Amino acid sequence: MTMRSDPVLQRTSWIPLARNGHAWRTHRLVVHEAEGWAELRPNLPHSRPLLIVSEATGLILIVWQIARDVLSSTDVVTTGWLAWLTVVLIFMPIYALTLRTVVFDFRSGRFWEQRMAWQARPKGAPPAPPARSTAAVGGSLSGIYAIQLLGESVSTSGAFAPQGLSHLRHRYFYKSYELNLVNRRGGRLNLIDHADLAGLRRDADQLAWFLDVPLWDGVNNQGMSMTDLKMEVWRNNF
Repeated sequence: MTMRSDPVLQRTSWIPLARNGHAWRTHRLVVHEAEGWAELRPNLPHSRPLLIVSEATGLILIVWQIARDVLSSTDVVTTGWLAWLTVVLIFMPIYALTLRTVVFDFRSGRFWEQRMAWQARPKGAPPAPPARSTAAVGGSLSGIYAIQLLGESVSTSGAFAPQGLSHLRHRYFYKSYELNLVNRRGGRLNLIDHADLAGLRRDADQLAWFLDVPLWDGVNNQGMSMTDLKMEVWRNNF
């Protein structure tokens, strides 16, 4: 038996799809098996009211510190935990908005990117799927053929290298790993990309089990040629 037995694997690219992944674990998979749905949930809070309170508190702290410095008769420099707390409160909501939640729901037979909700969902209750016309990321669960796992080296790629400092160009920083959905035509959709390989492998394996599709793990073999890599993935799944 050859790799021709799986034409989807033959057509699928193994070049990293996403670029410049996160240096920390951004998401975790939560499976609600009894209710028949699962979600890739950001590790940062993803509730609008909480994020608004965080942003407002951080801005109030900045205003208070500026006012204190202006009204004080001596020079006051904010250091220590208060400065760090202010930075975290302001930038955490901004960063959290860049992280997507993806829901996989067997009741509706769909997966989609879940928008941030103003109100907390009742405990144990899955979200309602959005209208198809408003779903930024989504599709049919039956169209998911496999889960793909890839790695890449994240570097400055010259973005932070001032002119004349060529030694900073393409400087290696860390490894990042991406989880992609593969459809039956070999097309790919990136879901998450972060540096925690052990955590991402657990999530990818659990998601593949939940969706009943194969996991194509190409992280440890990406020095191979494209053909050899596909053959290795094929052998590991059959």
